[in-house]
Amino acid sequence: MYKNSVLIKTSKLLFPFLWPNNRRDLKIRVVFALFSMVFAKIASVYTPLILGDAVDSLTDLSSGINLLLYVPIAIIISYGFVRIASFAFNEIRDALFSKVSQNAIRKVSLKIFKHLHFLSLDFHLSRQTGGLNRYIDRGTKGIDFLLRYVLFNVVPTFIELILVIGILLSLYGYEYALITFVTISIYIILTFTITQWRIQFRKDMNAADNDASTKMIDSLLNFETVKYFNNEDHEFNRLDQSLSKYENAANKNRMSLSLLNVSQTLVIMTGITIMLVLSVFGIKNNSISVGGFVVINAYMLQLYQPLNFLGTIYREIRQSLIDMENMFNLLNEKNNVEDKGNTNLENKNSEIIFNNISFGYHPDRSIIKNLSFKLSRGKTLAIVGPTGAGKSTISKLLFRFYDPLNGEILINNKNIKNYKQLDLRKIIGIVPQDTVLFNDTIYYNISYGEPNATKEEIINASKIAGIHDFIESIPGKYNTLVGERGLKLSGGEKQRVAIARTILKNPSIYFFDEATSALDSSTEKEIIKNLEAISKNKTTLIIAHRLSTISKADNIIVINKGNIVENGNHQKLLDQNGLYADMWNKQKHVS
Repeated sequence: MYKNSVLIKTSKLLFPFLWPNNRRDLKIRVVFALFSMVFAKIASVYTPLILGDAVDSLTDLSSGINLLLYVPIAIIISYGFVRIASFAFNEIRDALFSKVSQNAIRKVSLKIFKHLHFLSLDFHLSRQTGGLNRYIDRGTKGIDFLLRYVLFNVVPTFIELILVIGILLSLYGYEYALITFVTISIYIILTFTITQWRIQFRKDMNAADNDASTKMIDSLLNFETVKYFNNEDHEFNRLDQSLSKYENAANKNRMSLSLLNVSQTLVIMTGITIMLVLSVFGIKNNSISVGGFVVINAYMLQLYQPLNFLGTIYREIRQSLIDMENMFNLLNEKNNVEDKGNTNLENKNSEIIFNNISFGYHPDRSIIKNLSFKLSRGKTLAIVGPTGAGKSTISKLLFRFYDPLNGEILINNKNIKNYKQLDLRKIIGIVPQDTVLFNDTIYYNISYGEPNATKEEIINASKIAGIHDFIESIPGKYNTLVGERGLKLSGGEKQRVAIARTILKNPSIYFFDEATSALDSSTEKEIIKNLEAISKNKTTLIIAHRLSTISKADNIIVINKGNIVENGNHQKLLDQNGLYADMWNKQKHVS
């Protein structure tokens, strides 16, 4: 049932790429590849018959007639020509189909990649990047194998088998056809049985391989943390445990493969030996010629090679199905934040309303409780509170990474569920608290805010973010590589890159989530002045820990344990002498 299910999924997924409606050139390639396959098999089946005729014609050379010399020579030349034709048509087939298979792999890979980006933040926070990468890598390789070998090797091999049995039956009698049929049947049953037994070893190898890959990548991504705590040996031991499991599974897989190969050779050579012994008696009784002996031997050896390959193909098919199962499971992953919006949202100043919002990442832990506030067009609202109060969760809800459990979020008096998610996220520019950069150049990371921006626009955004002078001071300037996750830059430098790319996006709503937390005081004051300039008269939401950065906000709400406990401007909150005033006095005292 499992096998059939995966095969059905595979067929449904791959057929549109094998026979794409909008690619006539690929369809033509498939047709000509099929014709080449047929011609190759015809030549392959005809080759032993020509060889047999050549052997029989050699017996006439003893008569001394020179003219008879040309007969075996002509037959031998024909034999060479047919052998070359068989090989050539196979190569033409592969060359024609290569573009089809590679196009299919590219399209399927893009489909998987697009689907992964479609999934919710919740999925990506819980994924294991190393294992996920291995799933996709092995899955796409499995697609290549299925496309190339199942279509052009498994089916033709069985066609060739039927033709050979028919030829043996018509030329040499039912005994040879029967022995061939029984030998091949035992061979196939033995191959399938042992291969089925070996499946578990391959599963164990994949599991250990995924675990080792995940641990290796995770350890390298956290290189600095490993060094901070002197845990190199700990990391080596963790990886060695996974590699040891892979080693054991790989050894079992190899030993079982040797058993399979020996068993296959024993069956096929037993069949060949019986047929050759039988043909010796046929020659003695003049029922077959010496050329017939050669034909029978050639056919069996010719069948042995693809049959031996058939065993490999069957193993690889099962392995590919195992490898592709995880990839198909990725396609089955659903986004728990449905995008059913059909209303367009223009990139212009907008009003934001949180109406009785309640939310928690887990059912038993509520983060936000009945939160309500209004941010008018062109105004600035700051949200402050102790760590863990739920401030950063607001950005995830506004971007619709999650949907609230209760209540609704309105933009321009419409629930954000009614807007397309792409439109919603297009009008919001965020500077996150934890800035993660691509392992590319500074220029690329800044231009990510607007990939079509000109160099002048990127430089201008960098100047506003206060990072242009730093970039010009380093040897690579804008072409400097920032390293994995931006680790070659300091926290403040990464944050300013994040500010620059958000400025470049030019959204109508700004969301600053601790946007200056990694900056020194003097740089922070300069950046705040720049941020105030670019966000002037634009709807702006600020989450801040340093209260000095939001003292000019039109309104400030104070959150504690998921609830709004205070509300007002800076002076009003100080006059209330509550939580905000207490936080202000503590920070003022520290500074």
